[in-house]
Amino acid sequence: MYRKLVLLLLIFMSQNALSEETVNSNNDPRTLVTMPDQARNLMRQDMLNNLSALNQIIAFLADNKFDEAAELSETILGRSAMGKYRGTGMGPGRFMTPEMRNIGWNMHEAASEFSIIAKQGDLKSAYSALPKITSTCVACHAKFRTR
Repeated sequence: MYRKLVLLLLIFMSQNALSEETVNSNNDPRTLVTMPDQARNLMRQDMLNNLSALNQIIAFLADNKFDEAAELSETILGRSAMGKYRGTGMGPGRFMTPEMRNIGWNMHEAASEFSIIAKQGDLKSAYSALPKITSTCVACHAKFRTR
């Protein structure tokens, strides 16, 4: 297990270094999605909150707190979290490309599915459901940028 974690960390670090080099050379192949600063800041704060929620979900699973993991997943990441900026005129979703928006919807859907699975109390199934959430994060960050 330790070797796998070290390998994943090394892969992440090398990809991050490559990403920084690419961005710094202005050859970033990702699609630039422009949006007003307020919308971009809301989205970036949401992404930080999502990352924090994922971290807490993993901690809950490690402590066999399935109901807590399920509740957090649904309220912060799941379908319940969709549309919270609707009506403000500055919700990030209205500035996303259709593909980017679909990736976001897939993340919300995967988080709600995880919530249902986690409530069943099977640790292996719950952990197996997490990559459906995180793969949407990876897909979006690999395809799009906002600056």
